Amino acid sequence: MDSIRGRVRGSSLLVRFAVVSLVLVVLLGVLMARLLASMIAERGLQSATDAAVLTTTIAIQPLLTASDLADGVPADKVEALDRAVHGSRSGTEIARIKIWHDDGELVYVADPHTSSPARTEGQPSPELAEALDGTIEAEIISSSAEPDNAALIQRYGTLLEVYVPILYDGQTSPAGVFELYLPYQPVQASIRADTARAVALLFLGLVILWLGLFRVVATASRRLRDESRRNEHQAAHDALTGLANRTQLDKELAAATRLARDRGSVALVLIDLDRFREVNDTLGHARGDEVVVEMAARLSALTGPTDLVARVGGDEFAVLLRDIDGVDSALLHAERLRAALRAPVRVGGIDVALDARAGVSVHPLDAEDGPALMRHADVAAEHAKRSHAGICAYDPALDQHSTERLGLLAELDRAIAGGELVLHYQPTCDLAGRVLGVEALVRWAHPQRGLVPPLEFVPVAERTGLIHPLTEVVLDLALTQVRRWLDSGRELPVAVNISTRSLLQPGFAERVLTALGAHDVPSRLLVLEITETTIMEDPERALEVLTRLAGAGIRLSIDDFGTGYSSLAYLKVLPVHELKIDRTFVAALTTSERDRVIVDSTVALGNRLGLEVVAEGVEDVATLEALAGLGCRLAQGFLFGRPVPADQLRLDAPAVPVGAVGEGSDRVR
Repeated sequence: MDSIRGRVRGSSLLVRFAVVSLVLVVLLGVLMARLLASMIAERGLQSATDAAVLTTTIAIQPLLTASDLADGVPADKVEALDRAVHGSRSGTEIARIKIWHDDGELVYVADPHTSSPARTEGQPSPELAEALDGTIEAEIISSSAEPDNAALIQRYGTLLEVYVPILYDGQTSPAGVFELYLPYQPVQASIRADTARAVALLFLGLVILWLGLFRVVATASRRLRDESRRNEHQAAHDALTGLANRTQLDKELAAATRLARDRGSVALVLIDLDRFREVNDTLGHARGDEVVVEMAARLSALTGPTDLVARVGGDEFAVLLRDIDGVDSALLHAERLRAALRAPVRVGGIDVALDARAGVSVHPLDAEDGPALMRHADVAAEHAKRSHAGICAYDPALDQHSTERLGLLAELDRAIAGGELVLHYQPTCDLAGRVLGVEALVRWAHPQRGLVPPLEFVPVAERTGLIHPLTEVVLDLALTQVRRWLDSGRELPVAVNISTRSLLQPGFAERVLTALGAHDVPSRLLVLEITETTIMEDPERALEVLTRLAGAGIRLSIDDFGTGYSSLAYLKVLPVHELKIDRTFVAALTTSERDRVIVDSTVALGNRLGLEVVAEGVEDVATLEALAGLGCRLAQGFLFGRPVPADQLRLDAPAVPVGAVGEGSDRVR
């Protein structure tokens, strides 16, 4: 619709230009025609005057002398003059001729059409006076009160009256004046013909000029309209895929939510591709672009004519579904879209299979307007990614503290610098309950809101860059506590969780080693916990940093093992010392055969690779006994103790009664 309006507006402007420019060209033509006609008339008048001067100078003046004018024209010369005037009928048309003496006396007058020319005296006119001063004068006579002029005008029509001074050799002032009356109609006809030809050529030239100008402007206007349409399209669409971009999506969301108030529900599905960076890093960005284009085509093929597919990020897509029947219908659509994206795509001669996470938000159930719909779909997609679920519908419970988190973010920078971060410690034990180490877990001791858990602020810190100073504070607090334990005669390793952004930050390994030196803590007492996702974000860089840390004696642990997508090939070369089995598998160990197999395989893998295996989330003795039966040696969970400040840790007494493990306890070291 916008493009149609643009074309109509452009055509209207072109028509307006055509009309205005044509009017201006016509006005210019009229003015130039008038000027040209005036110039031609002046030229015709001058030509007729020149002809009259030539006639008198060649044909009449040689017949007279200065004395003839002064003493009177002799009879023989009068006859000669009459013959000359009458003879001009076959040459230059002469209606009448008068000869004046310089004293203003009329000495001769003749009319070629009169058999006996009159010879009378007359009074000099102003034009005659000018001619007696040496100036050639000419005027056009179309009417006159004089009877003889009236008769000539009736006979010839308009007349050209020319006064020609008579000069003889050696004279400085005229001896007399020739007054000639010539028919002006032939001159006028010639002027009209010349004017008509000139005006016709003028208007033809102006028309050609206007047509050329119109063509240039029309071409330029068409190019500008095309360029404007291209710019409008580029402003609203992704250059690579041709899909709508974020700007266009926002417009469509606003329109869809406004119309849906009377028609029904609309849904937004926000989709994030998993492992797309691996394609770019392995096959190159050109191949990555091919994958994006293919995914865009698959999404477009599964949507209807009223729906909208947009690319909102490098590997993020959004699908706006109009006129749906609520959340269940939206989830069904989202599952179909996700299934299409998960199908292998042929790139660079190999089949590449990606996964996708999707968040769904429905209007008006979840949001009143477009921005809220987008934000809620983003919240759902983020939860799907964190929980490793394929699709997640928006739930207010996922976002109930969003405003509070936003307020906390504004204060987090101050809190990091102001000493409001504190550490709680959760013990890591053998299966007999002896504490072998602790994990440092950060809390925010907010002066008004109390103890804020890490889930409320750590993810936000990771997205804003505050994770780097936060990590340094946690590391400093943990090493300070280790130093205190050392000073009291106890060596107790402490584990610190490291985010992806911190691990891959340039100079991270050197900062860790500097902190160890500053607190005089042996490197063997520091354990850095990283996730599989952290390693796979940039495997080469992660391997380089981890190798540097392990070479300095720092122990490395892979946290939440089994929930990511790491390759066993990387596990073989990574300099890690410990695997921590994710709590989701451990919690179902006694109720799910599938989870039992996963835990069993992980323990066996760790033992064969010479790695310590820690089971997270142990909360009951039955789970502890099951772990003992599988050969797991270390555990962590509420059964051994919840995270508490350092001064509340029970480090000497077993966390569980000796013998609680049962028959499997003989396998515990």
